[in-house]
Amino acid sequence: MVSRKMRKARLFIFLTFCFTACYAHAQIKWDAAKFMPLSEVKPGMKGKGYTVFSGTTVEAFDFEVVSVYYDRFPGLHIVWAKGLSDNFKKTGSAGGMSGSPMYINGRLMGALSRSYRNQREHANLFGITPIEFMVKVTEFGMEPNLSYQGTQLFNFTSATVAEGVSPTVSLFPRHNSTYTRQSLDDFQIDGLSEQLPLPIAMSGVNSDVMRFYKPLFDRFNLMPLEAPSGGSPVKKSPIEQGQIIGVPYARGDYTAFRSGTITYIEGNQLLAYGHSRDGEGNVNLPISGGYAHFIIPSISRSLRVSSATQLIGTLVQDRQAAIAGIIGKHPSYIPVTLNMQTVDGKLHHKSYEVTRHRSFSPVHIENGAESLIQALAFSSADHTLTIDARITLKAQPELVSRELVYKSVYTSGGSTGGGIARVLRDPLLQLSNNPYTHVEFEKVALNLKLEDKRRSAWIERLQVDKLRYRPGETVEITITLRPYLEHLTTQNITITIPDDAPDGLITLTAMSATTDAQRQRSRAPLNFRPRNINQLVNLLQQHETNTDIILELFLTQPGLTIQGEEFSGLPTSVMSVMNSAKQVGESGYTLGTALHRDTHATNYVIYGICSLELVVDRNAQ
Repeated sequence: MVSRKMRKARLFIFLTFCFTACYAHAQIKWDAAKFMPLSEVKPGMKGKGYTVFSGTTVEAFDFEVVSVYYDRFPGLHIVWAKGLSDNFKKTGSAGGMSGSPMYINGRLMGALSRSYRNQREHANLFGITPIEFMVKVTEFGMEPNLSYQGTQLFNFTSATVAEGVSPTVSLFPRHNSTYTRQSLDDFQIDGLSEQLPLPIAMSGVNSDVMRFYKPLFDRFNLMPLEAPSGGSPVKKSPIEQGQIIGVPYARGDYTAFRSGTITYIEGNQLLAYGHSRDGEGNVNLPISGGYAHFIIPSISRSLRVSSATQLIGTLVQDRQAAIAGIIGKHPSYIPVTLNMQTVDGKLHHKSYEVTRHRSFSPVHIENGAESLIQALAFSSADHTLTIDARITLKAQPELVSRELVYKSVYTSGGSTGGGIARVLRDPLLQLSNNPYTHVEFEKVALNLKLEDKRRSAWIERLQVDKLRYRPGETVEITITLRPYLEHLTTQNITITIPDDAPDGLITLTAMSATTDAQRQRSRAPLNFRPRNINQLVNLLQQHETNTDIILELFLTQPGLTIQGEEFSGLPTSVMSVMNSAKQVGESGYTLGTALHRDTHATNYVIYGICSLELVVDRNAQ
């Protein structure tokens, strides 16, 4: 028999569970004592706004209502006001102030969210999103979307992999129909109001990386700013209305923090921004507090430069009128480690972590690595950077292989930037945006070595001992290389004619790994159009080290690719049946067949190609 004490304990556990469940699903309710409805807002009314101009101190500023825009967007109205206090007049409505709570007669009326550019005075106009629209955002649910991956913002076609083309950023109009900074600048329309940009402060803004991802930043009205990797002087900021809040995309030795302002807190729930972050709906992203270093005043658009402080919870809703989050636990990050030996022989250990988002994770993994490399090796002299990159994917039933390893050497007479982009960009973007299944990165590890010498060489000449060979015979090869700023050097190599090689002409080619990759894509394009996640992983791992000379014996006899797998040496009758004219896309001919391939290691990054024809003759002497 269950004791009375035991029954009370079970009842207490049950009630606690019910309360927790209800609270987790709770939404912020309209409270007329706390909130002022739009119907009561009239021109001429005065109130106080609250925001952080510096540090973590919330300051008040006075404002006056000027007018109300009804249906600025269908079903969304905007209150227009002007700032009256000196502190506000010095900066105007700055990027990062989005969400600053606006009170009239002690009741919360809304959040500062919009502004015009190029206003004559800094006692300027700004738009306010009414609180009644922000509160409704919580009706979509206040639980994290555990299946959230982030919006796919990069376009991938079969040609992307087949032709070695870098992915492009989608430039479709934003779904909430707001105007981006790019569209305003392109058309020079100053009479349109914009939502305030959300500055993204990064410790190290690599120009090459930003140039590639500029369409992505323009689409979401992101303003890249310089910020210290050491973060803010304070590591913990208050969690209260008017304080800084944002998504810390990266934390550690590289940081990236996109911030706005908290509008309202009730229990463990909060509202912020007064507009969307990216408009992704039900999301699952970490949020943190922030510290304002200062505001950069500008007639065009002032910007608040902030660094992240402590993690405070999870962003769960990202809607047109506001973002909504829960104070408490936060989702995990992708750990990235970078170990680098610089020219002085010193080994540097750096690490950072990046949010899980199919489009923004690759951006910050790459930018973080590039910025740290340049910080450690700020030099424009001739150099060689050896890269060992390992991308580990989380285990899942669909995956046969979980680790991708890239070993490459990058030489340049300029900045050390660029090497990591060549190694990381395509695999990160193609894996995170693949159309087959959702994959998660478990970790990324980079091991680098920098030398103050440019170790590169061109293939100058190819020579063989004779032109006619029997199947199974060894070809003696001499390759002449022209190293950078050095004398010519030779490499003696051998390759064996396959026993089953047919009589006739074959082509011997010596080439760099880069040239080989381009030739393979042209020879058999369907080999580079994967049909599932494992074919994609295998394809991304098919790369030769660029310090190797690739030797290939090539036959003009065509082969056949079927569903991503190549078949060579098939009789013509068999290929005709397998590549039926009744269907297209599943199979296709290859432009020739590689009889045999070898690699020869060198101490140089190899460039160029040389070819000559040999004769296979079973009766050759």
